[in-house]
Amino acid sequence: MGFWRGEFSPEEINFILDQVRNFRVRDHDGRISLTGAGNYEGWQAILVSAVGLEFRTDALRTRIVRAALFSTDLPLEFSDHDFRKIVYNLRHKYQDKKIKNYRVAFTIWNLPSFLQCTKKIGEVTLNFSPSQSTRIFKTIVHERNNQQTHRDYEFFFTKDRLKDLRNCSICLAHVRASSPADANERASEALYEILGLVNLAADGGKYWRLSSRVAGKLPVSGVLIGPHTTTHFENGKLTHDGFWHENWVGGPNRKVLNAEFMEVWEKRVQQLTLGISKSPWRAKCKSAAVRYFKAFSNPNLEDSFLDGWRLFENISGSRYEKINYQLLRASNIFKDNQEYLVIGRHLALRRNLLAHGHAIKTDDEETLAFQMLQFVVPFLERYILNGFRFRSPDEFWEFLELPVRQHDRLADRAELERRLALLGKAAKFRGETDW
Repeated sequence: MGFWRGEFSPEEINFILDQVRNFRVRDHDGRISLTGAGNYEGWQAILVSAVGLEFRTDALRTRIVRAALFSTDLPLEFSDHDFRKIVYNLRHKYQDKKIKNYRVAFTIWNLPSFLQCTKKIGEVTLNFSPSQSTRIFKTIVHERNNQQTHRDYEFFFTKDRLKDLRNCSICLAHVRASSPADANERASEALYEILGLVNLAADGGKYWRLSSRVAGKLPVSGVLIGPHTTTHFENGKLTHDGFWHENWVGGPNRKVLNAEFMEVWEKRVQQLTLGISKSPWRAKCKSAAVRYFKAFSNPNLEDSFLDGWRLFENISGSRYEKINYQLLRASNIFKDNQEYLVIGRHLALRRNLLAHGHAIKTDDEETLAFQMLQFVVPFLERYILNGFRFRSPDEFWEFLELPVRQHDRLADRAELERRLALLGKAAKFRGETDW
């Protein structure tokens, strides 16, 4: 990918830069400020979207683009080249040099016993069972407790929410980053990946549930991130008076799981983890695990359904591909492909209606969320495990497009063998000896 995203033409990039130039002014002390009663924020957001240069996180992308606009080294009448140069310099500064050690504290609901360990995902280390006797852990807990009882956050930390948080485990992430936002994004992606696989390994047997609650309906998955994520310096102190929170209406009731179930669950997680590590499209599998967690940990079940559909689109075909091809591939995962093809068309219709503001007026978002789960889980598992050792997602999708009926495949084979024989004769006619 180049510096600018391909979705924007050169003329449109120049138009965006023209709009941004209009907002930049140099003050009497030489510093740069942006004017326009907040209108510049909109064009700054558009500029962030237009920049296609790779960054470690989206938070870092936004920070660098904003820093470039405020840079005194960027002329008022800057050119495309001037802007690119500043961004490249700032990326090197913030992504490679100006980094610090951070701790990110997450609360985990329903953490399985086999996950009480330390895991390393890229450059992020996640400790699911940190020692509670260390000074840094005590400082982090103290800082978090003070924040929960602060009067500015009384509206958020209700009695029910505090009760939920007390029933969560603490996971500490260690990460080197350029800012608290950068640290949070990197640590969250790593945690989403792990919990995505943990939930994926347990969700396959879920078909339906009725969860009438005053606070709202529970998410489909059971291992969740609680609504209080904080970033800390190396000494445990909060980096700022703020926090991140996941969508939350409470955690599902805890179930007593027998040793046999836990053993099967853990083994399944290990299989999926190994599948990702060996996959030729490892980065796509990791991204899919992240997407899975985000989709099915959401208590807004309409959003959960839509995010599940986006995940399905992402793993079942290339961009702008017709959905009928993707539905056919998904249905061909199963022996009874007709049933799943019909379910897929039903889900596609509902997705299109919701996306265009024409939702069917019925209270069945819980049913839809579970149907989406059952539709996407088998496909995602095979996408990750890659049992036939395909070399690319394209080859995997091509395999799933092959005819279901044996006589159709035999007809295809006969035609291919006939074609191969003709190619052999052509080679002989041309005097080619290496055929």
